[in-house]
Amino acid sequence: MVKKLAIFFAYALFFIVALMYFAPKVSAFYFLEEQLKPYGVIISSEKLSDKGFSLDIEDAVISFKSIESAHLTQANITIFVLYNAIHIEGVKLSSTASSFLPLAIEKGDMVYSIADPFHVKGKVYGDFGEADLLYDISQNSVYIALKPSKLMLNKYRSTLRNFKKDENGEYIYEKTF
Repeated sequence: MVKKLAIFFAYALFFIVALMYFAPKVSAFYFLEEQLKPYGVIISSEKLSDKGFSLDIEDAVISFKSIESAHLTQANITIFVLYNAIHIEGVKLSSTASSFLPLAIEKGDMVYSIADPFHVKGKVYGDFGEADLLYDISQNSVYIALKPSKLMLNKYRSTLRNFKKDENGEYIYEKTF
């Protein structure tokens, strides 16, 4: 009985792994693009490559309401159902954002795990400093803890006014939608 149960779980695990490996990730990306269009977000000029368990995106241009907003050098999306992650590198924001934010984002990571099903967590590094991100799905709220760089502290004080400074020197932003 134990042997039959072990074989059943082995086949089930093999089926799940094969399903994730052979899933049409490029088609799912294009479906996501279509879902973002009503919000005014358009991703163009991207080069996609299916890497088995992940999807690589290179040289994407992100536009918001027909305004080119960012250029993404590289992104890697990993979907394991129980654990999903996005890793980005080399984001350059549009020059229109230069009046309120430094333009370069070096890298960032976003993670969603079934272990914490109501939160999407992230960490982003760039010319602005380092930011920890938390999106609460159940409350529809965003929490950002920013450790600002010297550039951010000196040149972008007006942006930092939207944050609350805590006793650790971090700047906190919270918003519920």
